[in-house]
Amino acid sequence: MRISVQQVLMSPSKHTFSYRFIDDTKFIRPYIPVSLRSKNGSVPSLLALVDSGADFCMFDGDLSQVLHVDVSSLQQMRLSGINGSAVGYVAHLEIGVNNHFIPAPIVFSFDFSPVGFGGIIGQIGFFDAFKVQFDRAGRELELT
Repeated sequence: MRISVQQVLMSPSKHTFSYRFIDDTKFIRPYIPVSLRSKNGSVPSLLALVDSGADFCMFDGDLSQVLHVDVSSLQQMRLSGINGSAVGYVAHLEIGVNNHFIPAPIVFSFDFSPVGFGGIIGQIGFFDAFKVQFDRAGRELELT
């Protein structure tokens, strides 16, 4: 069987990550290394929890300063979840997995300071760009 150059270029890249424990938690979860990029800065690598129940990609508000994003100029939104409510600021940035960057709305919140990881990867933007397969039994997450 012959594969054309066009077929190779159109093939999606596959990223596989092992589930892991963070800090002293007893639960193994799908954390992956991601990068964030704005026009004025970047965060080269931080761990983020891939959460199919989250609508948005959300990160600690302090990261907005590292990326030189002025949150006072951003759209503000109210967030709510199992931990209560928070104020978020929506920035349109790029999120990267293994140097594959996609544009995505990123919500920064100073009310969100996860311990041991940098943020949450949610559906809007990220799940639109990747096919996300959770294999909890095999303790792997696959992005294609």
